[in-house]
Amino acid sequence: MSEPVQKFIGDNKRKTEMIDGKIYLMARPCREHINVQDNIVRILNNYFISNKRRCRAFTEDELYVNEKNYYVPDTKVLCRETRSDDIPVIVIEILSKSNPEHDTVLKMEKYAELGIKEYWIITWELAKIEIYLLNDDNIYRKFMTYTYFTKDELRRLNEEELKAVVKEFSSVSFPNLIIQLEDVFDIFQ
Repeated sequence: MSEPVQKFIGDNKRKTEMIDGKIYLMARPCREHINVQDNIVRILNNYFISNKRRCRAFTEDELYVNEKNYYVPDTKVLCRETRSDDIPVIVIEILSKSNPEHDTVLKMEKYAELGIKEYWIITWELAKIEIYLLNDDNIYRKFMTYTYFTKDELRRLNEEELKAVVKEFSSVSFPNLIIQLEDVFDIFQ
């Protein structure tokens, strides 16, 4: 198993991914990206620990496939209850402004090939979580989109729009895990 190639720009070490033999430099995440990522990992791991589940959420942990493919998802969930390999149950990517198509097209296709059942794409600027589920043809289909609304935004919605607002959701893989959108998008500034 070969080690990933690390690229250096100036004095700063940059993370890389390799997809089909091509190296991709990963953008440095902004503070809001990191806060949302930390919130998600904390929520997931608190649930796993308090429910004595043999699952853990990891941040920026490499997903090695072979010498031509390794990915660094923002968050991945490994569950030893259901799998003994290192294929995650859930992968979560938080979009960056520099290359959203990298996560929404290229990596989505690769994660589907690996058989990862649940894929979340988070757009922190819009406070939005899109959940995709792998179908029998190994293609992701959008399952649900959840958007967090601030108190000011809620005041501007009409009665009909307010009825459609969702404040919490569950993972398909972990239906007893209730995630409050407010907790995900609680961004420390």
